[in-house]
Amino acid sequence: MAKITRRAARECAVQVLYGYDFQKELEREGFFTSTCEEEEIAYNDFAKELFLGTCEHIAEIDEKITEHLHGWSLERVSRVSLAIMRLCAYELLFTELPVSIAINEAVEIDKKFDKDDAPAFINGVLNALAKACRKE
Repeated sequence: MAKITRRAARECAVQVLYGYDFQKELEREGFFTSTCEEEEIAYNDFAKELFLGTCEHIAEIDEKITEHLHGWSLERVSRVSLAIMRLCAYELLFTELPVSIAINEAVEIDKKFDKDDAPAFINGVLNALAKACRKE
């Protein structure tokens, strides 16, 4: 496994989460490894942990995201934005990562992978989710 930054690990997890959204019947660990190798995505144990943790809690994460979409359905959100929000929600709900770092990482990753207006959208949803779930 490569030595990569935590942001690069998050980017890796987002890319694999995006692909997994279309092939949920596959075994998670094998999907993670094969996707990274086939797509030549650098990964490490942290990226794998983020991916597997998000998948493990996907139903709860989707429920929390849906609560804060206000006028949107989960199906209407772009798959890229959804993968990014799922990862960030996992970090907000199941890790001790500070809210500001989790949301900033999500917004910066979204700027790289999604449409121009998407970062503001996910920032709003994730801030609402964070306020409802954690106090900082």
